[in-house]
Amino acid sequence: MVDAFKEFPHLLAPLQIGDVVYRNRMFCAPTGHTDDIAPGQPSTDGLMAFERIAIGGAATVAEGEVIIDHTEFTDGKWPRDIVNMQNYNYSRMADIVKRHGAVPTMELCFSGSGPSKPSMGMFMRSGKPLEGPCDGVTPEGLKVKAMTEERILEVIRDFGIGALAAKRAGFPMVSIHAAHSRAFQHWFSPIENRRTDKWGGDSAENRCRFAVMAIDEIHRVCGRGFPVEIRISGTEIVPDGYGVDEGCRIAEQLDGHADIISISVSAADTMHPESFSRTHLSMFYEQGHHADVAAEIKKHVKHSLIGVAGGFSDPYVMEEVLASGKADIIYMARQLCCDPDAPNKIRAGKVEDIRKCMRCLTCFSNTVGHGDLLCALNPEAARNRENYYSLPNARKMKVLVIGGGISGMQAAVTAAENGHEVILCEKSDELGGTILCERNVPFKERLHDYIEQQKRKLEKLGVEVRRNTAVSHDYAAGLKPDAVICAIGSEVAKPPIPGLDGANVYTGVEVFTNPELAKGKLLILGAGFAGTELAIYLKGLGKEVEIVEMGGRINDGGNSCHSIAVMDMIIQNNIPIRYNTRAEEITDKGVRCTGPEGEVFIEADTVAYALGMKARKAEAMSFYDVAPVFHMVGDCVTSATILNATGTAYTAAKYLGRFD
Repeated sequence: MVDAFKEFPHLLAPLQIGDVVYRNRMFCAPTGHTDDIAPGQPSTDGLMAFERIAIGGAATVAEGEVIIDHTEFTDGKWPRDIVNMQNYNYSRMADIVKRHGAVPTMELCFSGSGPSKPSMGMFMRSGKPLEGPCDGVTPEGLKVKAMTEERILEVIRDFGIGALAAKRAGFPMVSIHAAHSRAFQHWFSPIENRRTDKWGGDSAENRCRFAVMAIDEIHRVCGRGFPVEIRISGTEIVPDGYGVDEGCRIAEQLDGHADIISISVSAADTMHPESFSRTHLSMFYEQGHHADVAAEIKKHVKHSLIGVAGGFSDPYVMEEVLASGKADIIYMARQLCCDPDAPNKIRAGKVEDIRKCMRCLTCFSNTVGHGDLLCALNPEAARNRENYYSLPNARKMKVLVIGGGISGMQAAVTAAENGHEVILCEKSDELGGTILCERNVPFKERLHDYIEQQKRKLEKLGVEVRRNTAVSHDYAAGLKPDAVICAIGSEVAKPPIPGLDGANVYTGVEVFTNPELAKGKLLILGAGFAGTELAIYLKGLGKEVEIVEMGGRINDGGNSCHSIAVMDMIIQNNIPIRYNTRAEEITDKGVRCTGPEGEVFIEADTVAYALGMKARKAEAMSFYDVAPVFHMVGDCVTSATILNATGTAYTAAKYLGRFD
């Protein structure tokens, strides 16, 4: 435990902006909740999710991307509508958040001409052209219509109406989304905004006029004591977008109008790998990646406070950013999903207990693909009803957990937390499972922090851990447990490729464990995350690598967002991938393959295969009759993700002894 107020004086310092007091400098970045109900109200689950963040000690709790443009409501494509006064759950959200000491805030959004990709599914308005500063066509072929001055003024009024509705619902502040390809970013851009009137052209003042007038309109109707924040892209990152210098000019125009300028980064095409992976900072970048951008912009701002997002999870890094004057406020989103109690833990000096987001993008992918903002490391995320509503008291049981990997540790922790006597057996001399092979991989640092944290929890909870213990059926039965949770994981899949047993061939796990095995040029078979992340790791060590993949793309295992982050690294590191190419035979000189152009021989000194894992189902099922209660969890059922490992283990252990 550390002296929090000595170690984090800037991070924990209260802040007053206008009429609003914030309890610290840790703000919740606008994220929202997918489970909305017509006409745009947060559902009960949504309210609980916002309340959980407030309980955890963040200064603000933010609902994201609430539409203010009355013309966007009619198609029902995006339900968050603050102007509709039947929207009583926004009032409930404001009340819940304030009761826990946080400031509720609402991010107001005018989509305009982006993001326009059909796959986003957010702002596609049926039969209606998108609106932007100039006539044009998006890269996807969608028509963009230049807004008239009358239409611009109408939207400005809508911002005032939306903000006033938020204020009446109990929100003491609002934010404007002007980044990540939302409307104002297109107006800020000297490349896109080629108008010749007072709303665009070479003048930064003209290009920012629309946003400035929207901010001023909010202050006019809500008062100067009502803080208005605006999020901007400090740079568009990609070569054909604007740079930090232009971000500074934009901030100069917003200075004094907005109370807070929140700095993010994003290209106009938010799904471009090199943009997406820095906008939603991937594990391949250091946390606080945008702090230098914020610091440069702060030099050009005299009156507004500067906030910055960027994958923050370590309080020491956050404190350094504030103490060095790079920014005034830190924003977190995924970290508050991974551990909503992080702000309270920092204040209490329990920094070693913070579950740190590893930026795997599971939450983002699952939200987009399935509607729930789940977390690979926090099995309670998006399951607030289970955690809030009381379950029947658990009958104390003797629980045997077989396997000390990610899933086994989670099962043991959850069972012990719910009052059970737990024995955890692991056949090796160390807990952590197969994933320990990546312990020295820089971008997997947070995962291994989490493993060490789980070990400490097991000790603190009094779990009996038996290492170097291979559990047989007789051994398990001899313990006479009331319940068995089998978490023995999976093993490397070995495909029937001639030459796979050659002296120059290794599994991906072996090379992760000992990268010195990769002599000369390494050819990796398989472009799943195991193979691509291995390639990125080895390229960072200066090794020559190439990847062969049978399919036509990276196998994302359900995490489409992390695949974009991986592709970003593949592009930046110039790692060649041959898609639709099958390995037919491995020799000491390389691999004979069949590809789109027929047979090809790829020279390589070393070969590593990362072609999936095989669940140990049969071995796991052999324990089915050891105890009255039996569960198989994690990879021994289906070799999948860390999300699957923690989620299945948590659920199995949570309900032990409650309904029998």
